[in-house]
Amino acid sequence: MKRRLCIVLPIALYVLLRVPSFVEPQWYQDEAGYASTVWLTHLGYGLYINAWNNKPPLLFGIYGLAQFVWGPSEAGIHVLGALSGLAAMIAALWGMARLFSRRAAWWGGMVAAVLVGTPIFDANLALPESLLIGPVTVGVVWFLCSCANPERPRPRAATLAGIGVLLACGVLIQQTAIADVASVVLWCLVRGAWRSSAITGGAFVLTVAAVMVPVVASVGVQNVWFAMVTSYGGYLDSSLHVQFAPFAFRVVLIVAIVAAAWANRSAHDSRLELIRIWTTAVLFAAVASGYSYEHFLLPMVVPAVMLGTGIVSRYRLAERLRRGPLLLAAATVALIASTGWSLSAAGYRSAVWSFGYYANAVSYMSGSISEEAYDGYFGVVAYGEAEAERWMSTHGLTGVTGMVWSNLAWPIVDERLIPPTRSGPLYVTLALEHGTAQIVARMEASPPKVILITPGTIENLRVIRDFVAAHAYRRVLDESGVELYVRTGN
Repeated sequence: MKRRLCIVLPIALYVLLRVPSFVEPQWYQDEAGYASTVWLTHLGYGLYINAWNNKPPLLFGIYGLAQFVWGPSEAGIHVLGALSGLAAMIAALWGMARLFSRRAAWWGGMVAAVLVGTPIFDANLALPESLLIGPVTVGVVWFLCSCANPERPRPRAATLAGIGVLLACGVLIQQTAIADVASVVLWCLVRGAWRSSAITGGAFVLTVAAVMVPVVASVGVQNVWFAMVTSYGGYLDSSLHVQFAPFAFRVVLIVAIVAAAWANRSAHDSRLELIRIWTTAVLFAAVASGYSYEHFLLPMVVPAVMLGTGIVSRYRLAERLRRGPLLLAAATVALIASTGWSLSAAGYRSAVWSFGYYANAVSYMSGSISEEAYDGYFGVVAYGEAEAERWMSTHGLTGVTGMVWSNLAWPIVDERLIPPTRSGPLYVTLALEHGTAQIVARMEASPPKVILITPGTIENLRVIRDFVAAHAYRRVLDESGVELYVRTGN
């Protein structure tokens, strides 16, 4: 039993820390956006056309699976996120136990359990980062243990192909998982592992093609290209301010990553070198966009913990860091990390928020605070929208036409509303419809039966108020930051 404690205790801690995520209200707008995209595709809206989002299709497949099994349940999608994190935890513990020691796996596993199990990096949510860490971590650790040891026999083709499939699943959930793929390929190239690179890369390409080719054939290459690539141009421009220097600096960082890998191509411990490349690549992917969203750092947790555990358990730092190639590698990591200070600050704020998160959950599950008080910790609108949904369900307004003038689009999914416009969240709809004028034109052509407004969290409020005033709507709910209107005329 003692031999298994290095795995059992970190897993138990991880599971315990994830329990509150199953009772969260529907409060996070990105989750609502992904769920509403899936619902609109069920209505016949075209993915990447009318049911628009800029994430790869496997993410919506996961949300669709959750809706099929559990319905539009917050707990349902969080179960899948928790399972992805659990897979990452098991892989990390297995890898550290094999590469280092059981004691090192225990310490590293406890650190990883806290970082992957808590809201510090938004791991409690079903975001792309929390859904992709399972397949990519299993894939890279599998490669580490089965394919990256020069003393072991040549890895089997089936093993390499399986790793390629797992890495492809990560990219089909979120484009940034290409960093995990690139780290494996770069390690193979600088060490001359051509067979491993060819088979893993071939399986990766075939898996991505098997998913993307039918999607492209269905909705058109131009729509897929815009969603997956072009739409991120404005996203990057708004953070990097369309200036040459930020983009040039990121090119320099990529060159430094490759140079450090080449300089350390003869490093004695080839597997620890792969972990270092993996950590550096994923860190770069987290900070490259220039945005301070703490969940960007979540995919970096396992490689960083494994790297730190390996260094502490096996190396004398003072001796190793005097070597030129390792100095270059360490300087590259430090330089990349220095550009992500705002991400670190966001992680700190989220860590502080997490203390209240657990206290709030314990109070709610023990019955000492009300649902309204519990939901209020996540934002007043979450409870208000839940009240509006209850009112619609009670009055038989499920499945009717409805306009949700809010960025939190869960009512569209929960009440199976049929919006007159493209997309679900208002901030996406405004972009797709090129502003409020086109939205109003669509509503004029087909006035929705219900209109939900969150006045305190949106822009363009006057436009929707003018529309409500000019048509036969009755306000039936006004509380917790939400207003609900029902059309009384024809």
